[in-house]
Amino acid sequence: MHSSFPTTPPDLSYDTPFSRSLLRILTSTIRAKPDETEAEYKERYTAIVTAFAAFAPRDPVEQMLAAQLVAAQYAALDCLAQAAAAEDATTHDRLFRIHASLTRAADIAMRHLTKAQERPAATLPLPPVIETPAQPEPVTALKPRQQPMHREKQRGSDGRVFDFTRDPAKMSDEELEAAIAHAKAREAREAAAGAG
Repeated sequence: MHSSFPTTPPDLSYDTPFSRSLLRILTSTIRAKPDETEAEYKERYTAIVTAFAAFAPRDPVEQMLAAQLVAAQYAALDCLAQAAAAEDATTHDRLFRIHASLTRAADIAMRHLTKAQERPAATLPLPPVIETPAQPEPVTALKPRQQPMHREKQRGSDGRVFDFTRDPAKMSDEELEAAIAHAKAREAREAAAGAG
């Protein structure tokens, strides 16, 4: 593994963290020679970036599709090279089958890339601005039904309505006598019901 990874891709205007990371991954997918020198590594990297830039990807989506396309094409070519060097027919046939699968994968990536390039170029979206909503009113438990501020008016035996919440000092003599009579009659009824 070579430590001196180029910081700026040659002849490429996509010098962003996303593009550099994608190219780093793409480079790792292309098989290197076991005894590859630093110069050969830089040459291989430059070739990969040149192939990547040839598809003119304009945004992250197109760059990912272009990277898949380049990786599949390089792998397909590598299979052809290994098939040519294979000494037995079984290995030769297996490598050709893999080559055919990789070629189909490259064709699919190419179709998707062509379709993507028919639309307007996109950019990396900015993080959404999240507005903090107003704090909702606290939800409290429902209170039991409150008693009415005034007691219900009670009816006397003569049908008249007595308001026992009224101040006796403000009642007329007739109202006061009727209220006292009504109260005595109610006490008598309650006493009779308790005795029975």
